[in-house]
Amino acid sequence: MDKKNTLVGVLLIGAAVALMFWNSKNQPTPPPVATPVVQPQAVAPAAPVAAAGTQTPVPAQPISSIPEQIFSIENDFLKLKISSHDATLKSVVFKDQPTSLTDDTPVEFNAGASVPALSLAAAPAAAESVPVPLGIAFSVESKTEDAAAKTRTITLRGAGRDGLEIRRSYTLSLDADGSGARDPHFIGHKIQITRVAGTPTAFPIFISTGTLPPTEGDRANIFLNASYFNGSDYEKIGADKFSHSSGFLGIGGHDAAREIPVYSLRENPFRWVAVTNQYFAGILTFPQTVQPIISQLLVFPEPIKNAKPDDALKNTVVAYARVDVPAVEVGKTVNLELPYYIGPKEYVRMAALCDVVPEVDHVVQFTRLFGFIGIDWLCKILVYVMNVIHDWIPANAWSWGWAILVMTLIVKLITWPLTMAQQRSAKKMQKFQEPMKAIREKYKDNPQKQQQEMMKLYREHKINPLAGCFPVLIQIPIFFGMYCAFQTCAELRLQGFLWIPDLSMPDVIPGFETLWGLPVHILPILMGATMILNMRMTPMPSSNPGQKQMFYAMMVIFPIICYTMPSALTLYWTMQNVFTIFQTWLVRRSRDKDDGGSGSVEIIPPPQKKKGRGKSIPTRA
Repeated sequence: MDKKNTLVGVLLIGAAVALMFWNSKNQPTPPPVATPVVQPQAVAPAAPVAAAGTQTPVPAQPISSIPEQIFSIENDFLKLKISSHDATLKSVVFKDQPTSLTDDTPVEFNAGASVPALSLAAAPAAAESVPVPLGIAFSVESKTEDAAAKTRTITLRGAGRDGLEIRRSYTLSLDADGSGARDPHFIGHKIQITRVAGTPTAFPIFISTGTLPPTEGDRANIFLNASYFNGSDYEKIGADKFSHSSGFLGIGGHDAAREIPVYSLRENPFRWVAVTNQYFAGILTFPQTVQPIISQLLVFPEPIKNAKPDDALKNTVVAYARVDVPAVEVGKTVNLELPYYIGPKEYVRMAALCDVVPEVDHVVQFTRLFGFIGIDWLCKILVYVMNVIHDWIPANAWSWGWAILVMTLIVKLITWPLTMAQQRSAKKMQKFQEPMKAIREKYKDNPQKQQQEMMKLYREHKINPLAGCFPVLIQIPIFFGMYCAFQTCAELRLQGFLWIPDLSMPDVIPGFETLWGLPVHILPILMGATMILNMRMTPMPSSNPGQKQMFYAMMVIFPIICYTMPSALTLYWTMQNVFTIFQTWLVRRSRDKDDGGSGSVEIIPPPQKKKGRGKSIPTRA
């Protein structure tokens, strides 16, 4: 029976490992519904409603002969590079985010993309084709700075055909400690469309989100996607949708899509649309005044810059939001307020942004256990606690590593009494191995009687066989919570500790990255070694070889699972093992009142009466 249980356990663990690495990324797309009736009063109360069927796209104005100019506006964190063509964001420089440990060049959002971020485009000429840029030349109308409000604004003006005049303004907060709408990564973005001549006509325009490249740590491309929230549902459209896939053993296979449309629901209008990778996000938000005229999202593939021929993924994603602009009388203006967040997906920052953008913390995208078990609530608690501890620790180069160690110590202190009970119970059970073995042998053909005798033995000697489970019931969920959280934890990006150059990546020793062509990660090896030492120090029933085999299997599988995981995860589990080893050492040194001085006990049954004489004669079993 023990061998069968061991085999079943190993197979289940193997299945769990396979499922953990196969993260389900197929997200359903809401079915198309009728485009909602536009209520222009929500945007411009003075604008009359256009008659049905009068929507026509703004014609593109060729500007190929006009040289492109780049204007800029910046604060301590962002530098916006604004093109004179349609007043779009050519790119955004993250001034405080270096590209890598060896390259101090700042990360640049949308750099090299074929479509600028926040581009203005007319309706596509045909199905599955990208919207056509308006092609309007803009010039700077004003650049202002409000010292009282701590903001900096640039306004650009352009004249289109059909008597339209468009102004676009970008506002940056200068408040380095701000949050929500005051966050320095949250860009105030407004569009003013004024009709100076011509016939009032309703028309759609499309606004793009920009795009992000894949990251080295996201080899499975779990986080490279477009996503949206419509008030009730959060959905993702992964970049893998635009590449052919045969699926996993034929499951989930699909052809490459050329376009994925998503339609607004009247009762649940879009609140925002985002493009994300592992650590960063570009989020186009829709305030309440604009939500009724955001009727559709279009998601397209965008070629990855410098993609290698052998790369499995050749495309990232870009999304367009369709804005149904109502008809405007001559001399009237439609104001479209579309704030835009561009920056790191730090959970605390995203949670603060929820005050102005509902449920936007979804873009952090904590992974799911085995692809379908969501534990976002636990991930949020752990990351929040880690941030609180980090803020308490004096600023230094290793502060995030110290925060992980302090959090590990807090978890150990919480589970200390349970682990102590586990150690004492295991030590006590070890003394009763011979009686337990005798019961198994005596009742090997009667499992029910064997169980009854075992329970009787436990009751008489106050043994709790489940005491060893209590610490695991707390520590394993925390481990899985950190496993799901640390894979997308932007706070840990490029943060070093001890010999670890980057806590968000597997640890390496500079100059000793590979051995015989294989990657060398020290922490998972130390993690496995401390697990073995901890098990050897912990008393364990010797009469159940299947249980020992299960423990040894876990000691092999866990380091393998964590070998390519962020070093923050293996650092936590390794230090958890070290603290447990120290606690075990204390238990072994302590004087156990139940210890009679020997490693085993002999069970003496109650005296039995001899028939006929009424006298009790003690007998030994």
